[in-house]
This record gives sequence, structure tokens and C-alpha cells, in this order.
Amino acid sequence: MNEERHDAETGAEHDAVAEFFAAARGQVRDERATDLDWQRILSGSRRSSRRRNRLAMLSSAAVAIIAIFAVFLWQQNGIGGGVQRGEAIVGATDKAQSGEPTSSPSSVSPQQQPTSVPDSFRTWSVSYAGQSVLYALGSQACGGDTCPVLLKSGTNGRSWAAVHKFTGTDVSAATGNAVPQIQPQRALSQTRFATPSTGYVFGGDLWVTRDSGASFTKMSHPGTTVLDVEINQGQAVLLSADNCGQGECNGPIHVTRFDPAKGSISDSGVEMTPSSPIRAGNVVVQNGQAFVQLTAVDGAKPVAPLRLDGSKLTAMSGPSDCGGTALQSVTPATNNSTQVQLFALCKPTNSGTSHTSYTIVSSDDAGKSWKSVSSGALTLPRLGQVWLAAADAKHLVASAGGPREIAGVPAPNGDGSLMFSTNGQGFGPATTPKGAKVPATGFDWTASAGGGIFYAVPRATATPGFWTTTDYGKTWTLVDPRHQGN
Repeated sequence: MNEERHDAETGAEHDAVAEFFAAARGQVRDERATDLDWQRILSGSRRSSRRRNRLAMLSSAAVAIIAIFAVFLWQQNGIGGGVQRGEAIVGATDKAQSGEPTSSPSSVSPQQQPTSVPDSFRTWSVSYAGQSVLYALGSQACGGDTCPVLLKSGTNGRSWAAVHKFTGTDVSAATGNAVPQIQPQRALSQTRFATPSTGYVFGGDLWVTRDSGASFTKMSHPGTTVLDVEINQGQAVLLSADNCGQGECNGPIHVTRFDPAKGSISDSGVEMTPSSPIRAGNVVVQNGQAFVQLTAVDGAKPVAPLRLDGSKLTAMSGPSDCGGTALQSVTPATNNSTQVQLFALCKPTNSGTSHTSYTIVSSDDAGKSWKSVSSGALTLPRLGQVWLAAADAKHLVASAGGPREIAGVPAPNGDGSLMFSTNGQGFGPATTPKGAKVPATGFDWTASAGGGIFYAVPRATATPGFWTTTDYGKTWTLVDPRHQGN
């Protein structure tokens, strides 16, 4: 360093430009200053000082006005693009066109280390990933707010660890007693895993992990709002929609098949516009077949379930025993690996002041034809959305609940909101796990994981865990990830 500096200075000794300015300075002659000259200099200095003071005062006043205006805007709109708690998130200025993928992935939630399950954890969604690996997405206290957090169990739910906490999401519609299934675009409220290492969390957004939940990447997808993701035997289907807000969608829906092993969802899928606005949408995937169940807003005409036939969606209708009513709560028999056997409910009939009975129907040809299984054997309290899950033709589980819109007089409590059958005909209430109570608002989601395993998840309850059975519904256990040996 010293040697380089010395060479530079030596080279400058004969610099022609330096010699020119040196000669010019030599021509300057000092002139004697008089008293008049000094008075002029002092007077000019005072005028410059006063101008600087006036400019400083004006600048300070402008800064104060801008600050006051900024505080006013913050009080009115908040920080973060004007998004308010409870307000539906809308797309960016360059909103994706109907049927076109959203913008390319632009967000990554970096790798996090596992921690113990927070005491504030509440279960929102459960997914079995295979090889005794179970994931649960839920909430935890995050300062004065709520953050989605993903838990992992490698022991079929006997022990748990928190593997990823999400920040910057929209939880304005994810908590409380009125949780709509259709969430704002930045929301995360559900999880589905294809393998123990690859899975998704979604609400309005869609994020993927390929390292067992340690890190996540936001994914591009058709439509603007994700409604559901389902995976079966490595085959995945995404249900998304456009023009959604405040828990409803009145634009086209998109049904898109994708490969979880690939890093993107490039196919635009099949698009259609429902005949009525919808407040929920679910996908069923079994043995290569996909089905879509849409729930119309209360007061609107019910929407028939749809079967994905290649590049088109075909409406399915029930047998004459349904009395012309639409099929609902379509579900596959998870233990049938040779054909697509479906079960569904229809013909809801008032049973007392606050209960509804249903006709159960089944199909052995992927919903092309249906037959009646029982009529009036299943009765559920009127608590919201109804779920049906099936292991096979004899073992069924049904539930009611979820903080959804309710038509008619609601049930006073959750008694009988989880029912099971071991012969496909008669139903009885599930036995309450030791130390637990039946949730007053019922169960938000019920599903069969294969074998004799069923899951039932209550959201609007003080109980932080979920219910599970391994013997087709005879015995139920409360799984509380906070106290399962984590």
C-alpha cells in the first residue's frame, strides 16, 4: 500500500496540469483591504445568514406538516398497503387475469430450527404424511397478534415439535367463532402433505416445503385465491377461484392437477363459473379420479358436485331417493384401492327444531350412478357444515360444525355432532375421550386417513387439540400436541 502511494506521488511531480495551475497561482497579487471592503463583507454575510435561517424555519415547518399528515394516514389506513384486520385482501394493481397463474414465487420463509410446542397452540388442520409422520397447522400467540405455526410428529401423534412459524400472513378471518372456509389471499389455515418431506400450507396463499417443514416457498398458481388442495397416492389437485372477498367467491373456479414432485404448477387446468356464489369449496382425490364439492351461499341455489373428466367438469346427480336435492359431503372410501367408491348425503330433512336427518347414497363407478344406502339413519345437530368420511361400506363417520352460516334454528350445543357407523346403516354418537368435552360448536373437519384411522378437528373451542380414532370410531382419543411428550 505505501509503495503504491509513493509511486503515484512521484508521477505527479512533472504533471503538466499541475504546473499550469501553479503558474496561475503565481500571477495572483495580494491587494490591501480597506474598512469599506470589510463592511461590505460583513453585511453580505448577515444577509446570507438571515436567508439560511428563513429557509431552515420553512423546511422545519414543512417536515412537521408532512409528519402530521403521515400520522393521520396511519390512523386511517394502517401500515402495509392499506390492509385492515377483517378486510379481504385484494390482488395487486396488476391483478391476475381469470384462469392465468398468479405472479411467480417471490417469497421464501427461511429454514427454522424445531422448538417445543407453544402453550398458546390451537389446532386448525391435520394431515397424515405416511410413515407415522403427522403434521398439524394451527395458531400461536405472536406478540399481540396470532401467527400460523406448523407442528410435526414422527410418532403418529405421540410427540410433537414446532417446525415452522409464519409471519406476515393475514389472520383477520382465521380466528374467533366465525371462521369462513374461503380466506383472504395472504391467509394460511390448512395443510396437506404428499410425503413426510413434501407438503403444502394454504388459505388464500399456497406455500410448499420440501424439507419436512423447515423452510417454505410461496408458489404461483391459477386463480387468485386457493380454496383447497388434496393429495392421494402422489396425485394432487388444486381448487382455486377468482373474485373472492369476505368469505365468498363469485368468479370462475379453477381445478388443476399437478405433480408434488415438481417445483411449479404450470397447467391452467379446467375453468368454470358456478351458477351461484360460493362460500366453500372442497376437492376429493381417489385412485386417479378427482371430484369438486362447492357450497353455495345461504339462500342461493345449491351447486351439484362435479367430476373432473379429462378437460371438463361433469355435474353429478343422486338417485330418485334424493328427491331432486343436490348431493353434498361427497367422500371416497379410503380403503378401496381397486375402484373409486363414493358416499354422499342428500335430502336434508328437519328432525325436531334444531336437527337435520339425511339420506346416505353410494356409487361404485366414480359417481356416474348412485344408489340409496339408508334414509333418516343419520341425524346431526344443526351447527354448520356437514362432513362425511368413509373407510369402507361399513365404517362411516359424520360430523357437523364449523363456524359457518346456518339455515334454520341452530342446535343449543354440540351433543351428537360426531357420529359413527360400523355397519353402514345405523349411527351412534362417538364416545367422548377421557378428560374432554364435546365441542359446543361441533367439528370443523372430519376425514378418513385409511385403515381404521379417522380425524375430527374442532376449531372454535378452548380445547387446543383434535380427536382421532384407530378402530373405526369405537374409541376416540384427544390429541393435545402441547402435552404429548414433546
